[in-house]
Amino acid sequence: MALKSKLKERHNTQEKVVTVPGAAKPINVDENLCVELCFPLIYRNEEYFKLACEIYDSFLEKLNINGQLTEKMIREVVVKHISTFSVPKHILKAEIADFVIDNLLYYGPISTIIRISGSDLNDIIVNTKDYVDVIYDGQTLTTPFKFRSEDDLKKFINRMLSESNRKVDEAHPIASAKLPDGSRIEIQIPPVSANLDSDGNAGSYVTVRKFREIPLLFESLIDANMIDLKMAYFLVKAIEGKLNIVVSGGTSSGKTTFLNALTRFIDEGDQLLTIEDTKEMKPQMPCHAIRSFEARPANEEGAGEITIESLLRTALRSSPRRIVVGECRGPEIVTMLNAMNTGHPGSMTTIHADDTKEAIVRIENMFLEARPTANMSFVRSQIISAVDLIVQIVRFPDGTRRIVKISEPERRIEENGVVSMLDLFEFKRSMSSENPMDSSGNFKAISASSRASLKMLQNGITLDSRIFDNEFEVTKEMLINELKSFHPKRMCGWRENYMSEIIQSSYASGKNILERWPNLQ
Repeated sequence: MALKSKLKERHNTQEKVVTVPGAAKPINVDENLCVELCFPLIYRNEEYFKLACEIYDSFLEKLNINGQLTEKMIREVVVKHISTFSVPKHILKAEIADFVIDNLLYYGPISTIIRISGSDLNDIIVNTKDYVDVIYDGQTLTTPFKFRSEDDLKKFINRMLSESNRKVDEAHPIASAKLPDGSRIEIQIPPVSANLDSDGNAGSYVTVRKFREIPLLFESLIDANMIDLKMAYFLVKAIEGKLNIVVSGGTSSGKTTFLNALTRFIDEGDQLLTIEDTKEMKPQMPCHAIRSFEARPANEEGAGEITIESLLRTALRSSPRRIVVGECRGPEIVTMLNAMNTGHPGSMTTIHADDTKEAIVRIENMFLEARPTANMSFVRSQIISAVDLIVQIVRFPDGTRRIVKISEPERRIEENGVVSMLDLFEFKRSMSSENPMDSSGNFKAISASSRASLKMLQNGITLDSRIFDNEFEVTKEMLINELKSFHPKRMCGWRENYMSEIIQSSYASGKNILERWPNLQ
């Protein structure tokens, strides 16, 4: 959804300036109107920013720390402190109070962004102290946020890393960690980060990947036109039929979100074991059926590392029925293929690739990097026998995400030496030269499956072969009938108010999710 269409008339005395990708200049919004992402005045006006910093510094000088500080305690005191200054606008007092609390207790501008952005925030990208961009609802936006100095930025970096008992320094200038809310952070400091800031010094980089607290249901993805009814029907059957699936796509294309949605259709009798570098997945299954492993980097002495590959090996001895690896990007692909080939049908993983055929080549390359002496014919035979389906996800320039192809590897090699792929479904984009940002198009069935259908049948699932006929329509009633056994309330961590939160998050206007999908009632 374009950011322009998200303008809402909400009374607020705050002034607004919103940068929209592709716009020649920022959009000025009346000060009595608000958009979903409202930038604080103190970051958009240099004088206000200096005032906020002055109040913060003076507050620190007078602060007498006795015991542990809490937000409630600080807010009561800081509001009184602000009243001793001449603050020109009432809204600034609240913003400066938030500024002091975010800088004193949390992560400065990063905490401010997380608070004001809500559930549509995808990523925060800090490029030295001077530039902070966000990926908001799939679109990259320039923001007015900044840090006072490189030292200030490093203070917040160390504070974030300390939450996971990690640290970063010149000897170890790269670090990965998680915030308490589950967000993933990636840090690079000089000498790895080489950009100069406005003071002429090499600056640090921070990337925060924010994850949704409210799970996206499969129904929500269908309503968002990420997938059509026919593809959805096929994939539900594929999960029930225990097909091994690789979800392929670029960065921020929605691979993990989609994988989470697929796990809902795993039978709760199938023990699921997830393995990730940094925990991101929230399988939509009963709690008793899920176990999760998380890798660990080496400590400062280079000891204590636990790799995804070693976790996969121990997983195979832990009696899982299905294994999901959050992302394969190294030697773990060998163990993953072995698991798919040796008694763990219905396993899944994601990889970075731009097409289903390219995904196969990527798997080949990862295998050969791990086993350089392996025979290529053996490698390809392992891939062909292990992988049943590859699902390709693309994020288009306007931020829309779609399943653009579902393919199955064929048991033959083409003349150019690559594994032959049979495309089952495809999204045909109707891009025109007049509007290259246009992501509209049509979903089409391309070929009838033979291999996937046969494996489903072997596992007791019958697939209606008519779904590969473009003249045949999969109705919502057909899909609802398939989804009846998988009500979201079976999900681990389900709360009574989850449904209302999902409705409010996904359907702000018009028909809500219960009216669209009566099986959820």
